[in-house]
Order: sequence, then structure tokens, then C-alpha cells
Amino acid sequence: MHYLITGGAGFIGTHLSLRLLREGNQVTILDNLSTGRADRLRDSKAEIITGSVTDRELVFSLASKCDYIIHLACVVGVRLTMSRGCETLRLSHTGTENVLEAATVFSKGIFVASSSAIYGKTPKVPVAEEDDSILGASNKASWLYSVGKLVEEHLALAYCRERETSVKIGRFFNVIGPYQTGSYGMVVPTFITQALKGEELPVYEKGKQTRTFGYIEDILDGLQVVLQKGIPGEIYNIGGFEEISILSLAEKIIAMTGSESNIRFIPYSSAFGPYFEETIRRIPDISRLRMLGYEPRYTLDEALSEIISHHRKAT
Repeated sequence: MHYLITGGAGFIGTHLSLRLLREGNQVTILDNLSTGRADRLRDSKAEIITGSVTDRELVFSLASKCDYIIHLACVVGVRLTMSRGCETLRLSHTGTENVLEAATVFSKGIFVASSSAIYGKTPKVPVAEEDDSILGASNKASWLYSVGKLVEEHLALAYCRERETSVKIGRFFNVIGPYQTGSYGMVVPTFITQALKGEELPVYEKGKQTRTFGYIEDILDGLQVVLQKGIPGEIYNIGGFEEISILSLAEKIIAMTGSESNIRFIPYSSAFGPYFEETIRRIPDISRLRMLGYEPRYTLDEALSEIISHHRKAT
């Protein structure tokens, strides 16, 4: 297979590209490299095109030559999406529509990567694919990413219904793994980096927020299950199975690294300003994906151990 992966030089895209190449596939990556890094793929056989999914002519040219499209391109991280609202929504709308239109014109299958962020602040736990999205007020910039991903999903489903485009959607839940950076607000690499340096770990509010983290290898397993067995027009939660509070995560990472770091509690307003709102619990119901044969292989401790080892080698 020849895959076109938008955003393929990012954290998830890099791991996916390398896996697909190991399996004997051909990979073309389209990435503007604003947060992605081409150097990790330099020794691979991936073709890397520097450009944006908002460039319609470029997207159509690349789509015409591939067998399947995996659309990962987006603005990543709370800090970036809050500060780059126009770009976030432009990529979600214009970029995604370009990719969907190209897939339709050239009769290509397409996977659209969505996010657990679309569930917003729903009190329901765990959340299943048919559950409601409950987002905060529009003056809270922290919901920009959620809105963008909802736009992508609605566009994808509209193309599937109205244009018979073969679209599959996966909602990723808090993916972690090697190569992920804390520069854009990702909590696990931030905590590990600070712990290895013996510096304070920043925990927002009291750290009672809970998440279920999915190790990158498990997430890629889930993505490939969707590609192979998923139904066009269907949405699939792709995530892990262990819930943990952010405070407990910080304490666990300090213990696993043997660090003497302390924990510093920071109000949201000090870190993000007045336009931020947080989801208290975000836990996936992965029953639909399990029915297709998916099962996470890594416990949280195993995942953290792999990531800590990678950070030690990198430094």
C-alpha cells in the first residue's frame, strides 16, 4: 500500500510512518513542520513533502498518487491552540475539506483522526462514541481544539453520507510515547523531563483531574484495526484502560525515575489566563473497538517505563 499521511512528521505520525514502512508499505508525508520533525524520519524511506493541507493543489496532487489517506494534520497542544485559534480552525475546516474532497475525487479511502476533546465537559464516564459533546462558552479559548475536531468529524460524516466517500474516524485518548514533547502542554513528557532534572513538577489546581493514557503502540494497533475492520461512516474510540489522577501520575513518575523533585500546584488562571476551562474526567469506552479484536497490550507502568528509558537515552 502507498499511504499519504498528513501531519506525518508529528509524534503520532512519526511512529505510524515508521511502522507502516517496517511492514513494507510506501509512505508519503505532508507536513508543514511547524511542530513536526523530519529528522526522525531522515534515515527511513518515507517521502517527506513540506507543505500544508490548506494547499488544495498540493493535496490533490499527492492524493492522486496514493492508495489510502491518513489525516492527522492539526495544531497540537493546549497552549498552541489557544494562541493560534485562526490557524487551528483553518486547518480543521479548510485543510480537512481539501483532504476529503481529494479522497472523493480520486476514490481513496481515508482515516480522519479526531480526539477525546470533542466530548468536552460531559459528566458521563466512560464516554462512548454516541454520547453527547458538551462544550463550554465560546469565550473560553480552551474549547477551540474541541470545536475544530467536531468540524472535522461533521465534514467527514457529511462526505460519507452525501458523496459516498469511504471515511473512518478514530478518536484518540491522551496518547503518550517516545518522541512526544512537553513543549506544547503534554503532561507525561513534561513530568518526566522535570523529574529527571530534579525540578518541580507543575500540577494544575489540586491535580484531581483524571485521564486514561494510551501508549503509542496500542494506539497504532487500534488505528490499524479500524483501517482493516472498521465500517465506513463509523467512529471509534481509541485509547487505554487505566484511569489515573494527574497528581497520582506526578507521584508515580517521581517514584519511577527515583527523582527528588517536588510537586508545585499552579492555578489554571496563572498558567493559561482567564480563557481556560478543563475537563475533570476523560475516560474512554472502547467496547466498539474491542468488538473488532482490539485490546491494549501496555499497562500504564509499562508505558511510562518505556518513555522514561527513552528520555534517559536521549539525555
